[in-house]
Amino acid sequence: MKKKKIILIIGGHDPTSGAGITADIETAGYFNYHALSILTCSTIQNTSKVIKVNKMPNNYIYSSFKELIKEFKIDIIKIGLIPSIRSSKEILKILENKKIKNIPIIIDPIINSGSGRKLVFKNNINFVVKNLYPKALLLTPNKCEYNIIKKIHKQHSTENIKNILITDYKFKKNHIMLKLIESEASNEKEFNIKKFSKIYHGTGCTFSTAIACNISDNNSIEKSIAIALNYMKKVIEVSSIEGKKQFLLNRSLY
Repeated sequence: MKKKKIILIIGGHDPTSGAGITADIETAGYFNYHALSILTCSTIQNTSKVIKVNKMPNNYIYSSFKELIKEFKIDIIKIGLIPSIRSSKEILKILENKKIKNIPIIIDPIINSGSGRKLVFKNNINFVVKNLYPKALLLTPNKCEYNIIKKIHKQHSTENIKNILITDYKFKKNHIMLKLIESEASNEKEFNIKKFSKIYHGTGCTFSTAIACNISDNNSIEKSIAIALNYMKKVIEVSSIEGKKQFLLNRSLY
C-alpha cells in the first residue's frame, strides 16, 4: 500500500462541512493524504449566510504547530481563512520556522464569504499581502480577491508573489475561464471548466486543496490545476445534498 503523505491544513471550521477545514480534510483523503489540521476560527453559519466568526485563543495556532512537528513530517501546507492579525502573525511564525523551510505552501486567500460577508478586514489584508502571500508557491483567489490583493501588493510590498491562479477570471456562456499568472517567469496560462447551473458551497477550499495534493505529488502547477479541475467536475456531477442557498459537495465521489 502506498504510504500516505501529510498535508497541514490551517483554516476555519464550517458547521455545514461544506467548506473550511472539513472540506480540506475530505479532499486530502480522496488524494490519499492524511490531513493535520489547525483551526484559525470556528463559525456559526449555514449555506445562506455567516452569522459569526469566533477566533481561536491567543497562541493556539502556533502552539498546535509546535506539537505537530514534534511527531510528523509535513509534505505540504494549505492555508485558508485567516480572520485576524493575531492569527496572521502566528501563521507567519509557522512559515518562518526552519523545519518547513522547503515545504510548498498553497494559500486560498478568503476575504469574503460566498454570501458576501466580509471575513478579513483591511489592516489584516495589508499584513497578509505583505508578509504571508510572498511565501506561498501559489495563491488561488477569485477575481474580486485578486483585484484587492493586486492593489495592496503594489502599495505595500516589494517582494513578488510567485504564482496566482484567478479562479473565475472570465465567465463565458458555457464555461468559466481561470488564469494562471506566473510572476517570476512572466507567463500566463488559461484553463476552462464547465459552468454549472447550481451554486455549490466550498468549491474554493476543495479546488485549492486538490491542487496542493497534486503539487506535493511532484506534478507541475499547470498539471496539478488540470487534475484538480477534472476532480471538481466529477465532484459537482455527483453532488446532491441541498441547503437553502447552496448544494454541498460530495468529495468522496461515492
